[in-house]
Amino acid sequence: YLGCRFLSHQVFTHFLQLLFSIMSSIAKVHYYPAAGKANQIRLALAASGIPFEDKFAFSFPPSPEKRAEWIKLGGNTTTNVPMLQMDDKVYTQSAAVLRAVGRKGGMMPEGADDLYMTDKLIDDAEDLRQASYKCMISWGASQELADAYIAEVLPKHLGNLERQLKASEGIFFLGDKLTIADIAVYDVVARFCCDREPTALDEFAALKKFKEDVESNEGIAKYHASDQYAAIAKLTPASLGK
Repeated sequence: YLGCRFLSHQVFTHFLQLLFSIMSSIAKVHYYPAAGKANQIRLALAASGIPFEDKFAFSFPPSPEKRAEWIKLGGNTTTNVPMLQMDDKVYTQSAAVLRAVGRKGGMMPEGADDLYMTDKLIDDAEDLRQASYKCMISWGASQELADAYIAEVLPKHLGNLERQLKASEGIFFLGDKLTIADIAVYDVVARFCCDREPTALDEFAALKKFKEDVESNEGIAKYHASDQYAAIAKLTPASLGK
């Protein structure tokens, strides 16, 4: 009887250790319950098959307590989110975090030329994201600015991305393998363009097909169908006064 109790205690202890190990191995994304600048990181984790959970701040700006927590974790006295905890390390600055996930998940290309194009495409995507942030009606932007975004800004940026996609020899920007460059471009096209202006890709057939190809990735499709993804806020046409 005592032996059975001792064995049961050993099994239970081993179970707790295993459970703690599993929980510790789950990456944590610190951000708001919104797509925003963290979504490309979530997508890269999903495409890489790296399990993760969201750690939300439910107020914007964050409470002093949440801000202090972020500073303690990330170390930056400026900004820390989106922030990722992964493999007992903490990563900050969205583009740097995206690259860290890319290296961990095998989504970084090889070769100087492809690495340059990856950096360039991430910056191209960020240029469009920043232009999109400037015309949020809910943040005080004028309707005139929002209309100009639809008529002028979107065609210019989407045309530049389509040009580069057509130069690729595969279905993605750097061939037939999904990379973090594709994740960065997809996120800004889907969340900051199509979610806000559903007709955004009507004149850009290559980008429209590219968007479908990214969404067919097993990990991304699974994430998009999850309650986890449903829980985050996305932009809508109302952000452009529509």
